[in-house]
Amino acid sequence: MQMKAAPRPSWQAGFTLVEMIIVVVIIGLLATIVMPQINLARIQTKATVQSLGTTLLAVQRQAIARQHNMLVLIDAAGKDLRVVDDSNNDEQVSANERVQFIPLGQNVVFGRPAAVPAQGFGGNAINFTNTETTTGLPAIVLYRNGSAKEYGGWYISTVKAMAGVPGHANETWSMDMERATGRAEWMRWNGSTWLRGF
Repeated sequence: MQMKAAPRPSWQAGFTLVEMIIVVVIIGLLATIVMPQINLARIQTKATVQSLGTTLLAVQRQAIARQHNMLVLIDAAGKDLRVVDDSNNDEQVSANERVQFIPLGQNVVFGRPAAVPAQGFGGNAINFTNTETTTGLPAIVLYRNGSAKEYGGWYISTVKAMAGVPGHANETWSMDMERATGRAEWMRWNGSTWLRGF
């Protein structure tokens, strides 16, 4: 004799279509209220700064480990860094040397908005005087003892901050390279002062 299953109570039937539509509408309304409050450009610049900071630290360590120069070429127009394994220590890009491209994030550029005061290393977007001869790009040279060839720095900001859009100047960061230690020091403009670190 086969037994029939007991009928399911009505409260276990699930959600109705009307209940689902109400939930979707509520989520949509909350998203339209919250999304304008999220500053994606600031998040993008912070991610870019953290990526570049990690890259510079790794390049310095490579110079020490490999016991030859490492170059970091700064391409403002191309919006990237070029890391060169300078195995012959001539401080320029040779045909057999490996070059790695590190792009800036989307909508992130080298530059300092006019409303943001300059740091001690200078007010230009890129403040390194050493230039790599084959590309003509400003270059950071990191020696095998970890030191840098010169003191200098750069500014990173967003397209909106550079255009002077109100409320976006605090998307600006600076990096200065200490000559003796080869250490990159990062600062963030908070709208009224420069703050150290991430």
